[in-house]
Amino acid sequence: MNLLSKTVKPAERFNILVKILEYQDSYEVLTIDSSACATLLKIGQDQKSEAMLATAYNWIGYYLFFVKGDNIAALEYYFKAMPLAEKLNDKRRISSLCFDIGNIYNIMQNQNEVLKYTRVGGNNLPDKSSPMFDYMLVQYQRNMTRYYSDNRQLDSALYYVKAFTETSYRLGLLNFKYQAMIQNGYIHAQTGENELAETFFKKAMEIGVSIDANTRSAPFYKVYIPFLISNNRIDDAKLQTQQMWGISQRNKNPNYKLVATGLKRELFERLNQMDSAYFYSRLEANARELIFSQNNQNIIQAIAFKDQLRGIEEEGRRATYKSQFRQYILLGGLGIFTIIALLLYRNNLSRKKANGLLLLQKSEIEMQKRNVENALANLKSTQSQLIQSEKMASLGELTAGIAHEIQNPLNFVNNFSELNKELVSEIQDIRRKTQENRDEVLEEEILRDIKTNSEKINHHGKRAADIVKGMLQHSRSSSGVKEPTDINVLCDEYLRLSYHGLRAKDKSFNAEMKTDFDASLPKVNLIPQDVGRVVLNLLTNAFYAVNEKSKMNLSGYEPTVTVSTIHSLSSGEGRGEVLIRVSDNGNGIPEKVLDKIFQPFFTTKPTGQGTGLGLSLSYDIVKSHGGELKVETKPARPGTDGEGEGTTFTIQLPLQ
Repeated sequence: MNLLSKTVKPAERFNILVKILEYQDSYEVLTIDSSACATLLKIGQDQKSEAMLATAYNWIGYYLFFVKGDNIAALEYYFKAMPLAEKLNDKRRISSLCFDIGNIYNIMQNQNEVLKYTRVGGNNLPDKSSPMFDYMLVQYQRNMTRYYSDNRQLDSALYYVKAFTETSYRLGLLNFKYQAMIQNGYIHAQTGENELAETFFKKAMEIGVSIDANTRSAPFYKVYIPFLISNNRIDDAKLQTQQMWGISQRNKNPNYKLVATGLKRELFERLNQMDSAYFYSRLEANARELIFSQNNQNIIQAIAFKDQLRGIEEEGRRATYKSQFRQYILLGGLGIFTIIALLLYRNNLSRKKANGLLLLQKSEIEMQKRNVENALANLKSTQSQLIQSEKMASLGELTAGIAHEIQNPLNFVNNFSELNKELVSEIQDIRRKTQENRDEVLEEEILRDIKTNSEKINHHGKRAADIVKGMLQHSRSSSGVKEPTDINVLCDEYLRLSYHGLRAKDKSFNAEMKTDFDASLPKVNLIPQDVGRVVLNLLTNAFYAVNEKSKMNLSGYEPTVTVSTIHSLSSGEGRGEVLIRVSDNGNGIPEKVLDKIFQPFFTTKPTGQGTGLGLSLSYDIVKSHGGELKVETKPARPGTDGEGEGTTFTIQLPLQ
């Protein structure tokens, strides 16, 4: 910093400040502040240097993301820097921006964009002769490691984490060593190698202390605390959770707050302290809404769309330049033959005509651009409304099912309470009698009945409490954290909730429910809320199908929905896969629309009864778990009025 204060030349001040920031980023906690960003930006503007502006925008985005937690503003500055870097063909800056954009999309849980920008950054690494090659290579290896570990593709994750660890230690970069140890611990925890995972986590803590990595510790706590909880190390988990909570309170960073509240909620759930768990689940929901609100999603899509349009316009300008260049060559050649006046005259007319066509084409392109922007805005508005409608419909069905489930134990509690009230009155009457007139045998029987009824009240009260606990779990937004889940219990629970939800809307609806659960099925590591939504959607569609067919009043038809689970070992290496099948004996799906059912907004239901998002969202959720969602159907034969034989949806989930 002393050297910076003594330097007068703007370019030298700019380069020294950048080197200081890069050093801090590599070896210790990031201390960049708004004044440093302002200095970089002012020098770039004063010097009118596109290279300096690209660097300044990059660091401003970095500050907004890591220090302030303003994901949207950071993304805007990154996309502001990208065209300048591309114009200068600055591969070091292009790759840096791509990796930083990937970091933001990782927070926003958009894994497709994470992989896209990480690969683009990897394809734009500086030449190996460049002193910045290794610095950018280690960031590429880090992002690829994180992508594959987050998506549980552990073979690929182990490959990249080995390269990431070797490069960070070869370069001696403390920050990347710290991140490499975190990723090693996280990956080995997922493979069940707990002792090895603990070794790496301890190394990460040692490095974190040496670099005072408070503001970089969220990724560490995010994976280490669930590891402690899963290994029943509750006291350690409490200590680590409190440390993360303190960091989130001191830094006021929304991204840290989301991690801290989620870890608090998970810890209290493990301790079965449901009041505290519910309190932090609400704080988590507020933090999630702040980051993942529909408005923020729309802004991010608009920023990305604007960058795509910029790329299209850039291609158009290059094509125009090539066209003009060819025209100039032609005109130069024709200039040699200026004595041929007729050719010159015709060439002049041709140029005027071409210019007129270019102006006309430019006008048409501008009009088409405006039409596309308007159509995009309308599409986003409609999409938002449909998604909200789908959420409300799903919530209504769940609420109705839960209400029916909880009514049953409450009826028992009320009935036995009334019986106890009457028995207490009887025993009070007996107690008022003299000792000679009291029937001690009857009195003992009444007391036994009161005790029995109290036990039943307690039993059904616990049933109601379990249902309320389940309701809390279903209403909570998905944490995005996978956990071992009993598929049979999950399917049985959602089968009852779906059926009772439909019964609450239509009392005349009846259907037979059948289950065939594989008792040998192991627990599956997945996000239970997300997979539960998939099962609920498939069951709701199945009940709808059999209800529609029952309205045809077919002789002997009994509406039936079947849910089955199978542990299959036919998938090759590993532990095989789990199959969840939801079958109905409805009318089936017409073959002409079968290839469209997973497309967003496509529905066969009448207008107002479906948004066309259920199967599309279900398909994406299953894909994100590394599985497949398939359909088999037997519709009515074309050209006949007969009914079909039904539909079966199969969810295939790998066991890792």
